Amino acid sequence: MRQTLAHEFRANATALPRAARLRLQPDNFVQLIMTVEGLVVIAWVAGWLATAGIFDLSLRAGGVWLMLAASAALAYRLLARADQMQHLLGGLDQTRGGAVARAARAWAVVLPATHLLAHALGDSGLANSLTGALAVAALSCLLLRLGARRALPYLIANGHVGLRVAVAGGGAEARETLERVGRMRGQGVHLLGLFDDREEARSALIQQGVAKMGRIAQLPDFVRRTPTDLIIVTMPPSAEARIGQILSDLWVLPVDIRLSPVRTSLIYRPGTYRWLGDVPLLDLFDRPLRLRDALVKRSFDLIIGAFLLVLLAPVMAIIALAIKLDSPGPVFFRQAREGYNGAPFMVWKFRSLHHHKTDQDGTVSVQADDERVTRLGRFLRRTSLDELPQLFNVLKGDMSLVGPRPHALGARNRDLHFAQAVRDYAARHRMKPGMTGWAQINGLRGPVETPEQIRQRVSYDLDYIDRWSPVFDLCILVRTIPSVLAAENAV
Repeated sequence: MRQTLAHEFRANATALPRAARLRLQPDNFVQLIMTVEGLVVIAWVAGWLATAGIFDLSLRAGGVWLMLAASAALAYRLLARADQMQHLLGGLDQTRGGAVARAARAWAVVLPATHLLAHALGDSGLANSLTGALAVAALSCLLLRLGARRALPYLIANGHVGLRVAVAGGGAEARETLERVGRMRGQGVHLLGLFDDREEARSALIQQGVAKMGRIAQLPDFVRRTPTDLIIVTMPPSAEARIGQILSDLWVLPVDIRLSPVRTSLIYRPGTYRWLGDVPLLDLFDRPLRLRDALVKRSFDLIIGAFLLVLLAPVMAIIALAIKLDSPGPVFFRQAREGYNGAPFMVWKFRSLHHHKTDQDGTVSVQADDERVTRLGRFLRRTSLDELPQLFNVLKGDMSLVGPRPHALGARNRDLHFAQAVRDYAARHRMKPGMTGWAQINGLRGPVETPEQIRQRVSYDLDYIDRWSPVFDLCILVRTIPSVLAAENAV
């Protein structure tokens, strides 16, 4: 019997908005609004401090007024904080009883209380100016939350705010998870599809308005083609062996993976779960970089990368001229490499091989005394100067300064296929490839000729992903210089 293809029934399932290039998950959107709101309150309080003249008072008296202002701001933050356990957007999208009403109630308590306490201190001028500053802060906060509420339908519909979820599993557990998660569609949760190993007789092609997209083994390829934030595995925790089989294929993906024990008899305390609205989830794997970490790493790449590009521009110009004089052919060599989540990109390098002998597929690694390498190319490769144009890849966002080194598509050396030699090879793509990496500064450079060599490199790559921090990146960059000068294993 022919397997029904996804595109044959996808039109009957719930339509999905596109994944915008600039996209925040609902919890990150709430954090952004709350952060901006906090800055607004701090700005108005700081403005009051600068103009009220409390610094002309005694240290004790000025400190009391400062503590009163800070306490008012803190009290508002505590009373008006977003509760996301039962609502992903913290009520920012609700017209009644939501975040706007919560902010209004909080200010209705904070403003009178602060005004009375301020007047009790005996300086009516300072009391009135503080109340006025807080009143303007209150109005600003309400307008901010109203604006967020008005903008959310547009942001969700156009994919700027959303959590894109795939479900792996079947049976009653999957149906209940689909139904409960589906109720959060208005909060930006988008169910991308169901992946179930059961045959059509036991697993309908459309369940709760969600299309069955294939078997669980097809989920990794789907995630590499489709922006995905979260995979929910719908198996009871008692099915330990089956969960292990599923995770062996999924853990290499740069997405969060959670277990949904919705029908299990095991009851944990609420704090044990990571809640998706009212759906309890148990952590299995986290993506390597959360939003804040990703922003830090990207900022690091842009700042340091731009500085290095400006600093090394004269060196790169001299190298380009030398290549043109040394051998016929273009200055740059471009080749398709595997990037983040296995997506291909074109890497830039200075050409170090004779143009008519270049290997676009990367089938045969360059060996010592390789006749394909030009005279200048030997020097460039030994000193890694041929890698300098990858600074353009870093600024574009295809690469990072530090990360697993990018390999050619379907990376291999003659008959040695890297992905076949190491089962966890795909896990190195959970982070962007780098110009330098943890493996390279530990002497693992040059051609890969044995399965053990690629296993060692992948082991260092995975260790780097697990240990990542800005300080670790900086240490690797600093250690790259002596590593390059030593030219160990470089060809």
